[in-house]
Amino acid sequence: MNILLVNPVIPNKHRILEFCNDEARKAVDKRVLVGPPLGLNMLAGVVPNDNVIIIDQKAETDMNPNYDAADDLEKNIREFKPDIVSFTCLTAQYNGVLKLLELVKRINSKIITTVGGIHPTSAPQDFVGSKADIISIGLGKHSYYSIVKELKLNRDNPNFSRIPGIALNRGNSLYYTRSLGEFTYKEFKENYLLDEVLPNRDLTDKYNYTIPKVNKTIHYLSTSEGCTNKCNFCYLWKMTNGHFYHRSVDAIIQEIKKMDKYNVIRFCDANTFGDVNKAKVLFNRIIEEGLNRNHIYMGDVRTDTVVKYPEIIELASKAGLRITICGLEATSDEELKEYGKDNSIENTKKALKILNEANIYVNGNYIIKPSYDERDFERVGKFIDENPIYNSAFTILTPFPGTEQWEKLQSEIVIKDYDYYNLTNSVLRTKLSEKEFYLKISELYNFSGKSAQKYFAKYGNMTLDRLICGNN
Repeated sequence: MNILLVNPVIPNKHRILEFCNDEARKAVDKRVLVGPPLGLNMLAGVVPNDNVIIIDQKAETDMNPNYDAADDLEKNIREFKPDIVSFTCLTAQYNGVLKLLELVKRINSKIITTVGGIHPTSAPQDFVGSKADIISIGLGKHSYYSIVKELKLNRDNPNFSRIPGIALNRGNSLYYTRSLGEFTYKEFKENYLLDEVLPNRDLTDKYNYTIPKVNKTIHYLSTSEGCTNKCNFCYLWKMTNGHFYHRSVDAIIQEIKKMDKYNVIRFCDANTFGDVNKAKVLFNRIIEEGLNRNHIYMGDVRTDTVVKYPEIIELASKAGLRITICGLEATSDEELKEYGKDNSIENTKKALKILNEANIYVNGNYIIKPSYDERDFERVGKFIDENPIYNSAFTILTPFPGTEQWEKLQSEIVIKDYDYYNLTNSVLRTKLSEKEFYLKISELYNFSGKSAQKYFAKYGNMTLDRLICGNN
């Protein structure tokens, strides 16, 4: 079976670039994610006996601005002659995916086409009438394995209706099979999670996944699926119907041992510390196995977890955790409550201090609401100045399809083109003029730069390069 997996291009649509200063322009450029499409690596891992190619069109575009995604896909289809072509899809990739699906079917209508990922899970109805034969809803490893198996058994007349976790495109409607949410936690974890199956990373090693300036390779690793919380701007927790699945520590350790060629390992979880007991075991094992000598680690953590378990943060630092991503979101308790964060600003302040003192770089993210006025921007800038960290970043509140915010704010949306749903554009009407709104965000990036200077002055000047080079 020939299988072609595709990570589509993410459109470079950033309204802020039309108004911002050089500092903000550099910061927006830095927001580009460096790393492979781990979801496709995982799908390749569940079909090890098949011929699989992964095309990372996003990486191709990052390396070559003149890259033509359609031409390259057509070339691969004609040369490789795939039986299945599958796309992963974020909301910002949606329009491009529709066009690529049309291209696949135009070349060969007998090719089975599938789409999966966050947008198909959150808004499967968007694919009604598209050229996608199958829409994967939720965690798709087991579903994909079953799709390939069925196609092998019945190439001319496959029956996918018995496979849970998918929707079949009937032209003007979708036929939904049994939802993965109908399985119990135990049943799904034991039979459908497939957390012992390792991703096939070799298929994307041809791409240049290196951290800019320091020239160090990076790859992703998942220690868990789902999230422990249900923030209303996020749909990651909906991927698992609100469940949180932590992989066995043994499986994680065995996977790390197969990642020697990658300098940086990014734990790409919603919350690497979602199960603090397992996190403690994991970081102890990393130290015991000497896996902190050749790697540094990145992970996500909530500030309330940091405050409650500072000893585990210290342990993680010893194990090589050098960079954390914190969704700080807000600078007032009222806003945190609006987002369903179930946290406090006092926790944010305490956590940043703990992480800084543990020699862990913090990438903190703040949500900027389109309803902000001058006083709101001043409040955010003051908070950043008074709570210095390695990097303060800003995302514009965006109601994504499938989230609670989408249901609440849908009538206020003024930009409906999904190309702009990348967190750097206000798809809602702004209280300030559009120009003034983006200029205010530019000023916040100035605060971010000055905050970083304060951070280094207070906590030392060890560079990220030295950290990545193994100076643990």
